[in-house]
Amino acid sequence: MEVTVKPFENYQGQTITQVRLKNNQGVEISCLSQGATWYEFLVPNKAGEHQNLLMNFDHCAAYYTNGLCCCQSIGRVAGRIKQGQFNLNNKLIQLPTNENGNTLHGGDQGFRFLNWNFTTEQRSQSASVTFTKKIEAQVDGFPGDCLVHITYTLDNQNKVTLTFTAENGPEATLFNPTCHVYFNFSDRPDLSTHELKINSTQHLQLDSELIPTGQMCANAKTPYDFSDFQNLQTAIQANQGFDDAFVIAGSSQTPRLVASLRETTHGRQVNLLSESNGLIMYTMSQQQPGVSFKRDHGALAQPSEAVALEAQMLPDAINHPNFGDIVLPANATRKHQIIFALQQN
Repeated sequence: MEVTVKPFENYQGQTITQVRLKNNQGVEISCLSQGATWYEFLVPNKAGEHQNLLMNFDHCAAYYTNGLCCCQSIGRVAGRIKQGQFNLNNKLIQLPTNENGNTLHGGDQGFRFLNWNFTTEQRSQSASVTFTKKIEAQVDGFPGDCLVHITYTLDNQNKVTLTFTAENGPEATLFNPTCHVYFNFSDRPDLSTHELKINSTQHLQLDSELIPTGQMCANAKTPYDFSDFQNLQTAIQANQGFDDAFVIAGSSQTPRLVASLRETTHGRQVNLLSESNGLIMYTMSQQQPGVSFKRDHGALAQPSEAVALEAQMLPDAINHPNFGDIVLPANATRKHQIIFALQQN
C-alpha cells in the first residue's frame, strides 16, 4: 500500500490538497481536501493503463459552477428537506433554503463547500485518508455543533470504503450524509454499455419539486424495475431520465448489497453496499450548459454521460416517520458506511 500527498491547487486563498492511495493490485483512488471529494478511482487494464471510473474536473472552481455536486461529500443531510423545515424535540426548526424554498444537500454551507483537514494511515492491507471538520450551527444553519470525520479506505481486495462519522455536541441535530459519486466505466460519452441492478421493489413518489409525497410506488413492470440487470441507457430513454429515490429492500445495521453497476466492454463491475434504506439515482439527462469533465478534454458533457448512485437514508426522512431515523441525539456518535467493491474479468 502507498500513500502520497501533494498540493492540488490554490482555491479561494486556500491550499487544496490531493491525497492518493494505491494498493498492491495497482488500483488507486485520490481525494481532494476541498469538499472531501472523491477525485479518482483509477483501475488498470490488461495493458497496465489506468482509467478513471469517476467523473471529475480539472479545477476546484468547476465544481461550483453547476449543481452536480460531482463526487463530493454531502451533509449534514443529503437530498431535499421540504421547505427547510422539521420538528425536533417539539421545536420547529427552519433551515436556510437553497432550491425552490427547500433545503438541498445540506444547503449552501454544507460539507461540499468546506476545505477539510486530514490525516492518513498506511497499513499492510489497506490505506486511508480521514477528513475532519467541526460543523457549526452558525455556519450551516442546522441545530447544534458536531465533529465530522469522512474516511476513504482502499484495501487490497479493490474495495473502497467510505465511513462518515459524526460526534455530536449537547444539542440534537440531523445526520444523513452521502457521496454524490458519478460513474462511467467506458470510453464513451454515454451509458449504452452499462447495466444496473438494484435491491429494490419500490421507489418514492415525488412531487414537481422532487420532494417525496410519502407514497411508495411499485417498480415491477416499469422503467424502475432493476431487480435484474437492465441496460441503463434503455431505461433512461424509457423514463426520460432518472432523478429518483429507490427504497432498498430489508433493514440492516451493517452494509449489505444495494446495487451493482457493470460495463459490458471492459468487464468491470462495482457492487455498492450500505446499511442505509435508500439509493438516489441521477442520470443528468438534461443538457448541462458549461459542464466539461476532465475526461472529455474540453468538450461539453453529454446528457446521460454518467450516472450518480447515492446511498443514503431516504430523502426528507425527518418529515416522514417511516423513512428512517436521521436524528443524531445530543452527545451521541453515529456512523454511516458506503462500500464500493470492484470486480474485474
